[in-house]
Amino acid sequence: MDEFNRLLDTIRKLRAPDGCPWDRVQTHDSLKPYLLEETYEALDALDKKDLPLFQEELGDLLLQIVLHSVIAEEENNFTFADVARAIADKMIRRHPHVFADTKVSGQDEIWQNWEQIKKTEKSQQSAQSILDSVPRNLPALFRAEKVQKKAARVGFDFTETRSVLEKIKEEIAEYEEATSAPRSDQEKILDEFGDILFSLVNLARKLDLDAESALRQSTNKFESRFRQIEKKLRQQKKDFKDCSAAELDKYWNEAKQN
Repeated sequence: MDEFNRLLDTIRKLRAPDGCPWDRVQTHDSLKPYLLEETYEALDALDKKDLPLFQEELGDLLLQIVLHSVIAEEENNFTFADVARAIADKMIRRHPHVFADTKVSGQDEIWQNWEQIKKTEKSQQSAQSILDSVPRNLPALFRAEKVQKKAARVGFDFTETRSVLEKIKEEIAEYEEATSAPRSDQEKILDEFGDILFSLVNLARKLDLDAESALRQSTNKFESRFRQIEKKLRQQKKDFKDCSAAELDKYWNEAKQN
């Protein structure tokens, strides 16, 4: 607790009239980009398996949480203690199989209980749908997965992975139909392409894979190979436009082997 209090006192000092001019003028709205940025930097450190860097990035993320809490405290809305108390209370309330005498048979029942308990909470009582709690500004793949998981928890889901594969084939066929029309409709093509992506996320979920992480990994892999090709071309004093498709394909295959 001493370190938490030290951090709080540090932020309060930065926000004081004789504190830092930058920190003093920050608001909840002005800090929004930093909250998102620090989250992604923490994830990047975790992906790199760089634990010292991950520790540092978690600190940067905690800084944003404390900054928001201190701003709220100044406006007599809530304090950091309120934030900590509320999340501790929520975790205890939503885990009666740990903190009370509720018996569960497995993860499915835990999720069912979780959703039922959420419905009784004040913040959820005005919800019109179980999907209301999924933020609309999440990254698209991540949001698709969250929406699908929410629907699956109430039984709206494919029972077999094979059915998802069939759905993907169906969506690809609809995309091909949309693109082969005499006068292609871009809105229709966009819609069908989105359905393919949504179905692929569904497949990842059924396979217990994280679609966001899978795409990030493939993008990193492409970037690594592309950089190798750039390096090779620099060594040969050549540019991409100087190479035939066959040459680029050869370089790509070499990069794959490396």
